[in-house]
Amino acid sequence: MTGKCWLLMLCLFTAFATGCLSPDHPGANSPPPGGTYFLTDGFDFPVGDPDGRGWAVTGYDFLEWSGYSNSYHPGEDWNIPGAGNGDWGETVYAVANGEVVFSGWNTALGNVVLIKHALSPTDFVWSQYAHLEERWVDRGERVYRRQPIGTVGRGPNNTFAAHLHFEIRKADLPANAWPRTGGVAWSRSKVTDFWLHPSVFIKHNRPQ
Repeated sequence: MTGKCWLLMLCLFTAFATGCLSPDHPGANSPPPGGTYFLTDGFDFPVGDPDGRGWAVTGYDFLEWSGYSNSYHPGEDWNIPGAGNGDWGETVYAVANGEVVFSGWNTALGNVVLIKHALSPTDFVWSQYAHLEERWVDRGERVYRRQPIGTVGRGPNNTFAAHLHFEIRKADLPANAWPRTGGVAWSRSKVTDFWLHPSVFIKHNRPQ
């Protein structure tokens, strides 16, 4: 075999071994293999278009006192204004690239998806989507920004009017975490030690 042939074979082997792909290759933008953090490239809103147009926080807002739970609300309740239950079954999207760390059911929130997002190899936030009618992703799955992950629901046993309960967390908390201990609500300042204002965070971290 000539030297040129050996060189060509070596180049091809290196490309396959390192996973190097041209930008127009269908796998070029795939998540990296396990052990490599799947970094975010910005955040979009979880319902409507990437800017959340057509939807609004019509239920409890972040840090609003909730008479239902007797605590400060750690997220936002998104709905199509005036739709009532008309947005039941509408698509919910992942707000950013990440990894699903929980996809399941609990008696307080119904169907829940929790996604971990790497802002850098050492800096993370978590987005949580609750009261879902359907869940379309599983634990351990890598997801992309704007990937459909489920649908708007009404919570356990259709307890609520249709809406998306959405949170951004800055701490690794269980899917059913809520800001109270032994039935006693946390203070507003303690809530902000663990949760971020979702809309403010997204607006400050839009895709470039």
